[in-house]
This record gives sequence, structure tokens and C-alpha cells, in this order.
Amino acid sequence: MKVLVNALSARKGGIVTYTNNLLTAFEERGIDVTVAVSEEFEARNRESISRLNISRYSAIKRLLWEQSAWRRFVKKHNPDVLFSSANFGLLNCPVKQILLLREGGLFDPFYLANMTAPQGVWNAVNRYFRRNLMLMSAMTADQIITPTQAMRDMVLKWQPKIAENCAVNPYGTIDQVFKPTEEKKRIWREDGVLKLLYVSVYYPHKVPNLICQAVDQLTKLGIRTHATITMSIDEFGEMDGSVLDEAIVRDANRRGMITLGHHDYGDLPKLYRSHDVFVFPSVSETFGHPMAEAMSSAMPVVVSDTPVNREICGDAALYFEPFMVSQLIEKLLEFDRDPLLRERLLNLGRERVVSRFGWDGHFDRLIETMKQIVAS
Repeated sequence: MKVLVNALSARKGGIVTYTNNLLTAFEERGIDVTVAVSEEFEARNRESISRLNISRYSAIKRLLWEQSAWRRFVKKHNPDVLFSSANFGLLNCPVKQILLLREGGLFDPFYLANMTAPQGVWNAVNRYFRRNLMLMSAMTADQIITPTQAMRDMVLKWQPKIAENCAVNPYGTIDQVFKPTEEKKRIWREDGVLKLLYVSVYYPHKVPNLICQAVDQLTKLGIRTHATITMSIDEFGEMDGSVLDEAIVRDANRRGMITLGHHDYGDLPKLYRSHDVFVFPSVSETFGHPMAEAMSSAMPVVVSDTPVNREICGDAALYFEPFMVSQLIEKLLEFDRDPLLRERLLNLGRERVVSRFGWDGHFDRLIETMKQIVAS
């Protein structure tokens, strides 16, 4: 089977990690694969990677390019199946095509109601065209995949006609990489500091200011607290609607309440093991890899109460109402008071990831889907 992967939209965050893991899995299985990425894609060069200089194209130019030059690329490559892994597919594709829809904010009513106003008119126009292009792509794809049932439900409310061809294939984490190790296991507040961790790149819906507020208020309550947030301050200036986050995060960083900075994927297991509790205040996800990684690492987890977060974490997390710092603090104090609760939930989390969200399971289902599409 010859596979072509369209990962041209993969620039940062979970889609980059996903694409690199996908490429490794294809190569380990001996499958003939080519992964098309932009020139800015963060990965070492391999024979399977084809870099195309399109990252600086405007949205209109990119659309025209994909439906013309990219179509010629696909025809020339002539794969058995095209896997469009980042929301946008080739309309009336000349080969069999599987489309992965993974941008939930465009379809999420909570996100649209609570996060879009500060982003301005241009972003509203951009969302409109992106959403409609994604739905057009879905209408012409042979198979559509979403990483959660919640994401599928949201998309179908906008276009119910794709229900028959839209399936759920949960992402997976590499549980042998993100696993607890007794010799390096951190004891809760062993140095007298409650150490919070938030792994994410920045978008306004990630709401990092909530963690900064929690650190400040817990410290005032007499609980020494510090947070590590894997974002850089430069990311805030690149996003419309980031003014509040940037102001609060800058102040917290200046006061030494938080540590900022990007961490390589290979360093994340150690990062998870060196903190007490994982906090995930994001209000709009399609899966949320860091939640699965934290649970796989046997960390206590506190997350905002959204349908996707509930689907991933189940009974293995404590939940707080989105944007409510008082509830976040309440849940952190609940963990601090109750070591048996921490132990029970971290065990549940590890078991949940191993049984439901393994990387091999995700990849096996993807390959089976490809085989079925080719056979049909």
C-alpha cells in the first residue's frame, strides 16, 4: 500500500507531534509513505518527508495552490490513499482520500460564544471560510475521522449529511514513554512547594491566565505554589484576543510565580514526573494530548469541565467550571488534603490511557481504515 500524507498545515502543537509519531509508525511497519509538510515543519529530514514552500501563502493563494499545484502533486505521486491529516482535503480528489478533522473550535458552540468576540472581524471572516472549506472537504472525502465522539457530534450539527462516512478514531499516547517510574517519582510537595504543570502551546482558548491567578491566590492562602507553563511569551503577541492572558502571564513571570518556556517532546516525560499535579484549563479541544500524557505518567489531573475533556479523562480527573479560578483552587486543595484521592485517580488515569488511548491502537485502526478504503 502506497500512502501520501498531507500535513502541510502542521506548524506547531499537537499536530506536529502527531505527524512525527505517524511518520515513525509508518516507517516501522515498512509501509511506503510520503509525508508532505511545509518548509517550517519541525523535524529532521528523512527520505519520507517532502517539504513544500507554502507556509507564507495567504489563505486565498493557499486555497488556489492546493486545488491546482497540490492536485498535480497528488496525481504524479499516485498513492493508493491520500491521508489529509489537518482539516482540509483535496476537493474531488483523484485518489481515495481519508480526512482527519481536528480543529474543534470552528464547530464548538461554547468556544464560539465565549472566545471569539475579542478576536475581531477578520478572524470571524477567516473562521467562516475555514469552517466551510472543512465541510466541503468532508463532503467529498471517502472517509472522515475525528479524534473524539464529542468532536464528531459538533461537526454533524453543522453538516449531518456526512454522518455515514464519519468515524471516531481516538488519538493515542506512547504509554511506554509516558509511564511512572518509582525511582524518579516525586513525593507530593516534597520540597514544600505545590508544583503545577500545564503543557500546551498558546491559543486564547488555552486560558493560561487562570493558572497564574490560582498560583497567586494559593500563595496568599499560605500554600507555596509554583507553575510551569510550556509557552513562550512571544506566542502571545502572535494571537488576536491574547491581551488579558499576556498581561497576567507577564506579571506572574516577573514576580517569579511561574516558569515559561518550550520543552522538546523527548523531555516531556521527565517534566511530568517532576511536578505534583497537571492542570488543563483549556476550554476547547478535539482530544488534548497532554491530558493523556499526564494520566499515563500517573499524575493527578485537574481539568476544565468540557465534553472533550470528560471523554478523555472520565472518572480519572477532578473537574472545574471553565474560567472559574475559585473552583480550580477548590479542586487543587481537595487533592492537597486527600492523598488517597490522589492515589486512586492517578491509578485510574494510567489504566484509562493504557486501555483506551494507546498509540498502537490508534495507528492500527488508521491502517485498517486505509485498507478498507483501498479495497472498496
